[in-house]
Amino acid sequence: MKNIAVLGPNPAWQKTLFFKQFQYGKINRAIEMQEFPAGKGINFCRAATCYGKTTGHLIQFTGGENGKKIRSELNKEGMSVFSVETKGATRCCTTCLCRTTQNMTEIIEPSFAADSAEIGMLLDYFEDALDYSDAGAFCGTLPTGTDPALYFRAAQIAIAQKKPLLLDSYLNLLPVFKSDAELWLKINAEELQALTGEKTIEAGLAKLFEFPAVKLAAVTDGAGRAYATDGKKLAIYTLPRLETVVNPIGCGDTASAVWASELLEDADPFEAFRLALACASANCLSAFPGSFSPADATKIAEQIDLQFTSR
Repeated sequence: MKNIAVLGPNPAWQKTLFFKQFQYGKINRAIEMQEFPAGKGINFCRAATCYGKTTGHLIQFTGGENGKKIRSELNKEGMSVFSVETKGATRCCTTCLCRTTQNMTEIIEPSFAADSAEIGMLLDYFEDALDYSDAGAFCGTLPTGTDPALYFRAAQIAIAQKKPLLLDSYLNLLPVFKSDAELWLKINAEELQALTGEKTIEAGLAKLFEFPAVKLAAVTDGAGRAYATDGKKLAIYTLPRLETVVNPIGCGDTASAVWASELLEDADPFEAFRLALACASANCLSAFPGSFSPADATKIAEQIDLQFTSR
């Protein structure tokens, strides 16, 4: 089985509150609450395990009581984790899900900067994990105030080891794009616009390929559409509508994990992303982020329309 060293520096203790009818500006009483470790790196590793073709080795910062709970619960899951304990406390994220409208409201607590010693330890862990991995992945933002050069320093490690990098992030990455890394980028449409300044997805993707480091790019655009390109041809995916959405958290992370897993098997990148999107949609049918039924994913994949256009 292939391995991926997953740099997920900014995890969270996740509280998900379910409401029959969520109303802004009103008192809302939840009908159910779930708590668990989450964050893009955690969800990525969980989805990779669920898919079964790769194992993710997570490298993260954790601190305070939330950090302790995250480490304890991930140990129960059996996830391979290297945690750097920080002076600052790990954040808590609270998600409010309305059963009637299926709308989601996210409340994210502030995170705290990691210091230079903590960053150094994180990068040492990443280098060690990458030694026995086939690729690396950068998942999510850095804790607020943390040295923005962290991802570039990690990319230099991947370059030295000649390992590809899956990027599921968009902030502080310009030096990485300008480097000699081999990059597979998976972000959403809003992040692509913030990253490139372009108003359309097609223009944003074209701008990304001005950087030779970018080999593949994929973009999700809400529940209905998604895109993937190798810089030469553009694939446009139309996704089926799901009748019921239990919890949409972790869909993008699931897509990233499955896509990376397939790419490491030398799969066609466009068919690989169709499978990734199907697993991401199946994740919506589970309350636990990064968890899905392979049978549901197979059914959904058959319903995803894929059309090509030349760039």
